[in-house]
Amino acid sequence: MRIASVTTALLRVPLKQRAITDSQSFVTHVEFLQVTLRTADGLIGHGMNWSYTPGLKAAQVAVDENYAPLLCGADALERKRLVRALFLSNHFTGRVGAARVGIAACEFALWDLACKAAALPLWRFLGPAQERVKAYSTDGGWLSWSEDDLVRDATALVERGFDAVKIKLGRPDPREDLARLAAVRKAVGPGIRIMTDVNCAWDLPTARRTAPHLAEYDIFWLEEPLQPEDVHAHAELAHSITTPLAVGETLYTLHAFRDYIAAGACGYVQADATKLLGIDEWLDVAALARAHSLPVVPHTNVQHKLHVQLAMATPNAVLVENCYESINDIWEEPIYVKNGFYTLPEEPGVGLKIRDEVLREFRIG
Repeated sequence: MRIASVTTALLRVPLKQRAITDSQSFVTHVEFLQVTLRTADGLIGHGMNWSYTPGLKAAQVAVDENYAPLLCGADALERKRLVRALFLSNHFTGRVGAARVGIAACEFALWDLACKAAALPLWRFLGPAQERVKAYSTDGGWLSWSEDDLVRDATALVERGFDAVKIKLGRPDPREDLARLAAVRKAVGPGIRIMTDVNCAWDLPTARRTAPHLAEYDIFWLEEPLQPEDVHAHAELAHSITTPLAVGETLYTLHAFRDYIAAGACGYVQADATKLLGIDEWLDVAALARAHSLPVVPHTNVQHKLHVQLAMATPNAVLVENCYESINDIWEEPIYVKNGFYTLPEEPGVGLKIRDEVLREFRIG
């Protein structure tokens, strides 16, 4: 399992739907970094990372110029030692951000090699802890949608078999957010779970004024209401309302999750392996959550194929987000939602290889 070469490809894939927005992003394309490891005996491992906005070139440079020399010649099965070596090499270039994004892509490729050597998909390699994985949808709840669009899309998702949908918050006047929630709740009825996501747009006074009203609409969770660095403010808010807080999309380390959990500032743990150092650190966060009797709901957009498999192997994983369905076909053997539950991949590996024709069409570096 000696690594003979490390190659990368950068691509920008357009959404096959209208542009989507939340309180901090306007998205028309998704960038992908594909990392490919080849072993001396011909085995190929694929890893990936992604971004809403241009900038993954920095991660590509980190892989090509910094990580590749450390990986070439190494035993691919020594994954944890290798990832630590990559991380320590970032002392002067950053411990999160692009440097970490590149490491995660390499780590996924190392896992891919191990799973392929065992001829098993990731979820079987880890060992399933559940029979199936339930999905919730974000694709109908974007902030730029009109109230009529929200109601129409939420109703259509329920008709497809989803019993949980997420609505974006963060309009300049929070009263608009509440009116939109009221319309969706009226349309879908009391049996459907509604999640909300502010994408870090509120300050604490706005959150204190607005969040207590979420209970009127039986909101399942309030996601990222405040700036993610402010654990104290999240704890203050969590202790003053009945709606649980969900955090993790913009947390990048095991220690950050530890601090949120210790402060009682997190009701749902939304760890994302593409923001952490990869699968191993994600499993550490999931175990930490389980030790504190907290459920895990991975944050996921384009990377749901990865997180569905991790959720299958995690006893306290209760849901996985379904998002960006319009570009689901970029993957070899995509997975889908049927009657509210995900299908599972059966090909050996982690399953993050982008189809060759997609790479050819949309490659930018």
